[in-house]
Amino acid sequence: MVTFEIRWGAKRFPIDLNDDEYNTMTVSDLKLKCQELTEIEPPFMKLLAYGAVLKNGSEFIKNYKIVSGSKVMLMGSKKHISPLKAPAPKDDAPITTRLLWIKNLRESVLKPDIQRYEKQAKEHLLQSHEPKQTKELINYGNYLHEQLMHMLSQLDTMPNVNEEERSERRKNVKDTEALLDMVESVKSRLQELIH
Repeated sequence: MVTFEIRWGAKRFPIDLNDDEYNTMTVSDLKLKCQELTEIEPPFMKLLAYGAVLKNGSEFIKNYKIVSGSKVMLMGSKKHISPLKAPAPKDDAPITTRLLWIKNLRESVLKPDIQRYEKQAKEHLLQSHEPKQTKELINYGNYLHEQLMHMLSQLDTMPNVNEEERSERRKNVKDTEALLDMVESVKSRLQELIH
């Protein structure tokens, strides 16, 4: 039996593994376990043991000298998780309310999330090129793409009521499309690693 600890801020999570689990657990497996405990997506998480970042997702954790009594630091934030948890205004809500909700969601949740995604992808492109992590990042890019497309379709189906709302809607569409371009640009750089 191998027991070590994940430390995330002030929180402590003991990890108990039998010998088989310990011998076969990779860094990616450990990140998935940490995701269950913290809800942080693996591409937005860093694990450190003995001052070294656990970069290689396919590497066994035992090769990083993680043994009973080890302490693994987890760095990451779940602020970006589940961007659409805030209840959307109803279809019959005033247009200005719906436009404001979309703008707030994009600016306070999706935009910081996309900026983190871009930073994470840049680090990945400079360092490991670990295929599994490349795929995880591309998948997360697909998820962000879907969120932005959903936002654009909501904007597209809004009726134009007055000039001010029309102008606000146009600005919303423009800002959302700019983020979409950013996500697509990051994804295409990542996809070049695979092809």
